[in-house]
Amino acid sequence: MKKITLIFLCCVVSNEVFSQDNQVIFTNSQNDTKTNQGYNSTTQKALLGYSIEINGGYSRFGSKGVFLPGISAGIIVNHNWVVGLTGSIIDNTHWLRFDNIYYDSTNHKMRGATLQGAYGGILLEYILFPKSKIHVSFPVMIGDGYFFYSKLPGSSGTGQSHYYHHHSYVSINNCFVTEPGVKLEINVLAFIRLGVALSYRYSPDLHLLNTSATLINQFTGKVSLQFGQF
Repeated sequence: MKKITLIFLCCVVSNEVFSQDNQVIFTNSQNDTKTNQGYNSTTQKALLGYSIEINGGYSRFGSKGVFLPGISAGIIVNHNWVVGLTGSIIDNTHWLRFDNIYYDSTNHKMRGATLQGAYGGILLEYILFPKSKIHVSFPVMIGDGYFFYSKLPGSSGTGQSHYYHHHSYVSINNCFVTEPGVKLEINVLAFIRLGVALSYRYSPDLHLLNTSATLINQFTGKVSLQFGQF
């Protein structure tokens, strides 16, 4: 009985030594996480991810404050590059009254109008150190803007007006818009990021009636909440 027990113990010890000698330890090159089974599935480097962002911006058109809610969506390549679409709309149009935009029906008195519109296009973004809890990214929007003046209630105008869905528009313009910026982000959870950004919106060809061509060329501050697989 003792001999059988001794032989059994020798076999167990030999098996453990053999197992240790042949054990392979894998290291995740991204996070230096060692496991016995290979890369940890939660820390593997994903080639493609995605993001959906809601944001709110504040800017100025001339002397008027402008609120710009927006949304973005994109594909993330190798954690660093984002390619997608983005857009923002003018939210507080009732505060954006501009005086002396067009003449009344007698061509004697200038009338005011409210500015409305939106802009958006392709989003290109580079994220620096995306695995860090706090990191920086550099987004650029390249696209188109649609802006128009709407008549104030009870006003009348000249033949320059356009009527659509019972609203009267004094002047309408489509223009090229680009908006480069810089954004600071915090990884709140694995699938949520909180960000603050500063960007500069530029249009070289804004043409609205009796309006400066540089009206929308302004800095914008934004806060954002982003969801996705990063």
